[in-house]
Amino acid sequence: MDCLELRIPPLPQLLMIGQALWPQGMQHYKRSFSLYDMLYVTAGRFYMTEDDRAYELERGDLLILEPGKTHFGHRPVTEPTELYWVHFRHPHPPTAKAQEDILWSTPLGKRTDKDLTPVDQYMYLPKHARIEPALLVPLLAEMAELHEALTLRNSLRLNVLTGELFERLQGTISGSLNSRSYQISERVAQYLKTHLLEPFDAEAMAGALHYHFDYLSRCLKKHTGMSPLQYVHHLQMNRAVALLLTTDLSVQEIGEQTGQPNGNYFIRLFRKHMGMAPGTYRAMHQPQV
Repeated sequence: MDCLELRIPPLPQLLMIGQALWPQGMQHYKRSFSLYDMLYVTAGRFYMTEDDRAYELERGDLLILEPGKTHFGHRPVTEPTELYWVHFRHPHPPTAKAQEDILWSTPLGKRTDKDLTPVDQYMYLPKHARIEPALLVPLLAEMAELHEALTLRNSLRLNVLTGELFERLQGTISGSLNSRSYQISERVAQYLKTHLLEPFDAEAMAGALHYHFDYLSRCLKKHTGMSPLQYVHHLQMNRAVALLLTTDLSVQEIGEQTGQPNGNYFIRLFRKHMGMAPGTYRAMHQPQV
């Protein structure tokens, strides 16, 4: 697999993300600009040439077009085609790197309190790869939704998700996202998200996913660092923060909408995760008038 090596910090900066439906017969115009353009096809076929190399992208195919190179659709789409596109920029020019030449275990050295600059580090993105939609589509959908209604409050969240996107893309290179344990952990995470408002039930989850609960827990722990219950609380507190910052709901109502109807327990849980009570957190993050 061909990869793009980008020096960090800083991380690449997101400019735009969107989802598009290309009707049959539509064709991408010719251009060259100073941004990266990531394409991820979720349905249909998309035809793109970059400089002298032509790509035919199908469902699950990802392609990152590089700044300064000319790209264009070398033929119209032959069927309705859906895709996500992400524009981002980075101050350092990319370096081409073969997947097998990346030395993942290279030590970066321990920093001391006398260091004034970060150690040189690098991130890796696949130039062209096939990636299961389950790994990217939920993340891309949330990013697109945030970008569509971007505000000062949610811009940091969008940047955090952008970092997670790059981490997942790098994971496809290192192989961590292709392991069985990762696939299981994703199924556990999706189950927990779907049943977030219900009381946590280990036996029900094991029955629904057809694995022993201990095995499901180990898989999730390996890839998230959290047990299933800890992951549930993590999701609930993330949702609570979003509701505190974007709605006028009471603390009790927010607890109910995050799956913690016991107000006192919700406040204790929030304090444990965020270091302060929900009301205090909301007051600290209110826009100054």
